Amino acid sequence: MKRLLLFLLLLVGSPAAAQQDGFVTVEDGIRLYYRIEGRGPETLVVVHGGPGFSLESVRADFGPLAAHRRVIYYDQRGNGRSTLVGNADALAIGRHIADLEAIRRHFGLEKMVLLGNSWGGLLVSFYAAAHPDRVERLVLDVSAPPTADLMRQMSARVDARSGERMNAADRARLRFLFQPRSWLDAEEPLAACEEFAHLMFRIYAFDQAAVPPFRATLCAGPPEVVRRSLWVNNAIIASLGEYDLRPAVRRVAAPALVIHGVADVIPFAAAREWAASYPNAHLLLMQRSGHLAHLEERDAFFAAVEAFLAGGWPAGAED
Repeated sequence: MKRLLLFLLLLVGSPAAAQQDGFVTVEDGIRLYYRIEGRGPETLVVVHGGPGFSLESVRADFGPLAAHRRVIYYDQRGNGRSTLVGNADALAIGRHIADLEAIRRHFGLEKMVLLGNSWGGLLVSFYAAAHPDRVERLVLDVSAPPTADLMRQMSARVDARSGERMNAADRARLRFLFQPRSWLDAEEPLAACEEFAHLMFRIYAFDQAAVPPFRATLCAGPPEVVRRSLWVNNAIIASLGEYDLRPAVRRVAAPALVIHGVADVIPFAAAREWAASYPNAHLLLMQRSGHLAHLEERDAFFAAVEAFLAGGWPAGAED
């Protein structure tokens, strides 16, 4: 598995009131699909993981967050119901930063409260580094690493855990499914996606024998969009180059809550670096979670996020 694939998962939740959806058209003509759940005086913008999946991979799990506020989700370009993108240059990280800024402007938000899951955590950090004055609060939920080197360490941990948790046949199948060509050439791309998700959950979970239940799907969207998921993933990751975001986020004054599971494939060093780099950050370590803290320690996860969004720091968070 030469390329890191950050399929960041958020999965079960409760339905919310006042559902709305539509599109935001950005500068280069791409249409970004959005969906709103909940209502209230506060607005939270949730940025899904991947890269290469859609808001439907995260929306259902965060239902509790829409109980007292408006929650905005959007499909990143090339994903879900947003415009299918065939040009790798149009998927570069700068485009994603501009898209998030377009979401802010469209909804008339002076500053955004952002929650980014896994890859989404890295994306909101790129955005915060580019627009530090446009961010009010940040939740980095099991965020992808702040440096390319730590990204490679994550990839190595995925490889190692596949050897620990899978037999030879499953490991071979996962290696095959890590190749974009296997999805591009698949007769049934949805089936390839679902098989991939099933295998990856075993690696991401705290305990593979007790993978928590979920209702959402990584495989939402038209078949031709799903078919290109891994190609989109690779194009975005390639655009990051030998990145190191730590110096750039040091000028972000907004409070940041960094959530990390003790058994995550993302190295603990990545969470430590995020917490050390943001000037006003606390780190919350989830003791019985892997990469699925919102499922594996559901009550503690949502209590922590609610405490932070209310203006404080959750119990157990360290600066």
